[in-house]
Amino acid sequence: MRISKGCGRCRHRHIRCVIPTGASTCTPCLRLGRACHLDPRFQFKPVHHVYQTNDGAPSRFKLDWDKEQVWVDVSHPVTFVLETKDGTAGDEGSALEQYNSSVLEQILHGRSGWTQGIHSENSYQAHAPTPIYKNRSRQDSINSPLSLLSDDEFTLTRREASLMRYFIQKLAPWADVCDIHSHFSTEVPRRALENKMVLQAILALSARHDAILANDSDWEASAYHGQCLQLLIAAIDQAETNCDENMLITVVILRIYEELENRTDQKFHLLGSNRLVNLITSSASSGGLAEAVSWQFLRQAIYASVVQYQPLQLDMQNYERSSMFHRDDDAACANRIIYYCARILQMCCEAPDYIVGQDTWRQISDSVKEWNQTKSTTWQPIRYQESSVAAGRPFPEVWMISPPAVVGMQYYHSACIFLTLSESQSVGITDYERARARRLKEKTIADHLVVVIGLSLSNESVENAYFMASHLLHRFGYCLRNVVEQEGSLQFLTQVEKVLGWRTSWMMRELEHQWAELAAFDSWNP
Repeated sequence: MRISKGCGRCRHRHIRCVIPTGASTCTPCLRLGRACHLDPRFQFKPVHHVYQTNDGAPSRFKLDWDKEQVWVDVSHPVTFVLETKDGTAGDEGSALEQYNSSVLEQILHGRSGWTQGIHSENSYQAHAPTPIYKNRSRQDSINSPLSLLSDDEFTLTRREASLMRYFIQKLAPWADVCDIHSHFSTEVPRRALENKMVLQAILALSARHDAILANDSDWEASAYHGQCLQLLIAAIDQAETNCDENMLITVVILRIYEELENRTDQKFHLLGSNRLVNLITSSASSGGLAEAVSWQFLRQAIYASVVQYQPLQLDMQNYERSSMFHRDDDAACANRIIYYCARILQMCCEAPDYIVGQDTWRQISDSVKEWNQTKSTTWQPIRYQESSVAAGRPFPEVWMISPPAVVGMQYYHSACIFLTLSESQSVGITDYERARARRLKEKTIADHLVVVIGLSLSNESVENAYFMASHLLHRFGYCLRNVVEQEGSLQFLTQVEKVLGWRTSWMMRELEHQWAELAAFDSWNP
């Protein structure tokens, strides 16, 4: 056991940490007005061996855990809660639950007095976790602390400017893939320089993605996220008279932040975005930034429906009035098939056992076919090579001209998959015919799935295309029966995690288990 010396900030800056007797903050942090994070005075050091005297001779004894050692069983991920002086806990999760289930619910139904309790002593704003900031270098740590910008001094620190640029160059193109005006890369950063809430959302998202790629702690991102939540709750307090675009922008960006933790996605911001989009009924058809943000959220809702089996609760009539149905550019064409895909998912979840009535199914199926037949000739691949498992090429090569065409074709094949899944069977068929129909459905799904993955791999600069391929592979990867396709899928998921920071290791383990189990069933002998 050793005595810990100095707070984390002083150790990072390599300066002397002076802690007055009885003080809870060191002198350097107090002088700079920064939060001081003192470690517990005593820290335990792991001991792997000891020296003892045996018959007068010193001997080295190695310490090993016995195989029968009892360990504490932790069935869920461990979360750390910072307690306040009175012992009450104020964590990020409770704030999100409060913001989602209480505040937005009240807005949606227009109840009076719904702000009561938002700032109670157990709320996040009253007991927000003290931010811990991780800087990249000593110079950055001196010149680039995390700042809460004041009304009269709206200046970014060097770290904040780096995170803003990171958002513009790396993350905003994901949302702009079907937006001809690239609002997330242009207008959203401008809004951030005028609105603290939007800025904190951007900084939180950039910091989290940066930490994931660097395999670092995301304390910095959590601090930005907590500050953004405080501003968002304050904005929601005035939502009955001031429910503006900035709230919608913020919640949609926070949803991307939430999606990055796809293994334990709690979907707080998904529900919040859903309610705001439905509340601001003109957002999907108002043009400009609000419309672009609404279409981005539609893709987020599709993701949750595909991967997490969440029903689409959006009012799709808002999207039907959009300008996307009256324009001929590639972005509008892509958004139309995204809309059809969302409608199919919405119908599938509403129908029992994912079977849709024949008339309804035929109507939406005809819309998808018409879209495919009338799409621009520029959507034809400039190069196409079929897949060949015999040649070790599990996915086709499909070079497209524009990013919207890549994503649009992925959603077309996704729509075909869900149409196949929801198609009703004929009445009175035999058990064999039912089993045969099931196998045919799985083969059709697999054929569309390999094309979606091929579109992603063939157009690697369109990073957004990695997402839908990953979602479908997670949901329908079991349909891939060929070993070459399975190995190619695992290589693809490895590349996704490397490029996007989208954690896929757990998906790979699940797919390997599914393939092994199905292979055992297929080879079963009585």
